[in-house]
Amino acid sequence: MLLPSTHSVFVVSRRPFATTRHQHPRTRSRLSALVALSIVAGSAALVPAPAHAVVGGSSAVGNTAVVRLVNGTSVCSGALWTNRIVVTAAHCVVNSLGIVTTAPISVYAPGVNVVQSAQTVTQSAIITVDGWRKRGDYSQPDDIAFLILSSELSGVSISRLASTSEIAAWSREGRIVSFLGYGRTSATSGSSATPNVINQPLSTAPTWPGAFTANQTSTTGICSGDSGGPIITQVANEVVLIGVNSAASGPCSPSLRPSMTGFSPASYPELVRQALELTNVTALPTIATGPALGITTTSAYLSATAIGNNLLTSTSFTYGVQPDLSGASVTVDAVQVTGTVPTAIEVGITNLMPGTTYYYRANATNVAGSVSGAIAQFTTLGGAPSTASGSASAIASDSAFVTGTVNANTVATQAFFQYSQAPDFSTLDGTVIAGDVAGEETTTLSANFVRLQPGATYYWRIAATNAAGTTVGDTQSFTTPVFVAKTSKAPKALLTALVIDRTDVTRIVVKPAAKSRLQCALNSRTKRLIFTRTGTCRVRVTVTRDGVTTSGNYNLSVQ
Repeated sequence: MLLPSTHSVFVVSRRPFATTRHQHPRTRSRLSALVALSIVAGSAALVPAPAHAVVGGSSAVGNTAVVRLVNGTSVCSGALWTNRIVVTAAHCVVNSLGIVTTAPISVYAPGVNVVQSAQTVTQSAIITVDGWRKRGDYSQPDDIAFLILSSELSGVSISRLASTSEIAAWSREGRIVSFLGYGRTSATSGSSATPNVINQPLSTAPTWPGAFTANQTSTTGICSGDSGGPIITQVANEVVLIGVNSAASGPCSPSLRPSMTGFSPASYPELVRQALELTNVTALPTIATGPALGITTTSAYLSATAIGNNLLTSTSFTYGVQPDLSGASVTVDAVQVTGTVPTAIEVGITNLMPGTTYYYRANATNVAGSVSGAIAQFTTLGGAPSTASGSASAIASDSAFVTGTVNANTVATQAFFQYSQAPDFSTLDGTVIAGDVAGEETTTLSANFVRLQPGATYYWRIAATNAAGTTVGDTQSFTTPVFVAKTSKAPKALLTALVIDRTDVTRIVVKPAAKSRLQCALNSRTKRLIFTRTGTCRVRVTVTRDGVTTSGNYNLSVQ
């Protein structure tokens, strides 16, 4: 309900005002009475002696977040957001018909005793939700307005607007915040010539979209004339504007549950954008994509520089493998920035593919809108492994020894050999794991193929796989030998048949296994191995080369 006051003011002319589109549905509530308007009667000479505003509060003289507004015969408070923008309650800027006024509104210098300081300015525009009008003596939706001042007011202390997510979090935790105003100190007193402040907790019972609430008591709270006054909090070294008073029940409007309702500017991004544009202030954030740093095989740090332009700005990075970031992409949140100084931001990304080119850009969002930086790119270290098939040796009728090389290209790699009787490896006869490879060096690996078929041609190759892909070496082949009965082989000829390197060999010893005596025997005079009948001849071949002796067992098929 409206409460009477005891003084009048002189107002000056103004330029035309502007309005904006409607954002929220209007619904009428009887939860709380408007605390805005103090009726003015008499003359300017009857201004009362200074008294503390806000019931149960303390003096806030010198706090430049709050200003006093006089609209015709009513008094309100306001938040000096920038030196040319005042945020207040919409019901503070209407005429007697409840419609946004076309008359000038006087705005005093911030935080002053208005008896001692006559400095005032008027508005050049008023921005409210499109079509907003005061519809009664009770709180209603979208009760927020932005006054664009015709000239600057100095001494701005508000750093930025609180984001809607911040307000929601603070409401859940019951954060103690500061309420400022030039209103009455009781239901019967006149509005104050000096500002006052109280500290009260936010609560979690918003009435409308864009609104927030706070607890009051029957003896401590806001009163008529405090409407439009700022609710602020300190975050680090920043003074953050949560919103403005709209209506309340409490000291000046008895209630079983004293509370207040306010509206946050961050909930009205279109109004914020228009207000800033009308004062030639850049509203949108600025973001510049920086270089990728600390690149590894599977991770990197993305960097950027952002400017919040005095609005709390969220930043993020979007990255993917498409040059235009179409299709599958990932967006990761970074830090929040504010102010007008460029802020360096950085975020780490992981689980990348080695040897892969990624594209990325930085993004920034505040209540004025979203922007993105240019698309940049980087390539992770490493890549698919490099492979080369080597040679086959010690080729017996049912086994062979093969080699190959692998370079892991800095990515942990598993190497293996494949063999098949099909030249295209359409069916595999076997796969032999060769081992794990890492680092940047080329590694030689080997494997034994066993249980082969005699007289068969086998195709084989080395292969390797890591997180970047799988590669295969060139295809090689060998044929397992078959020995005809009643033939003999000299030691050197046997080495040739088994594809055993004869280089620098000084001594060869061939010894058939005892269980193979029916299939083969060694001529003690000629040292030749004689194949006597069909079956398998198992021999042990010992070779001395450069003073080093090695040996191996071989199964030889006799047909």
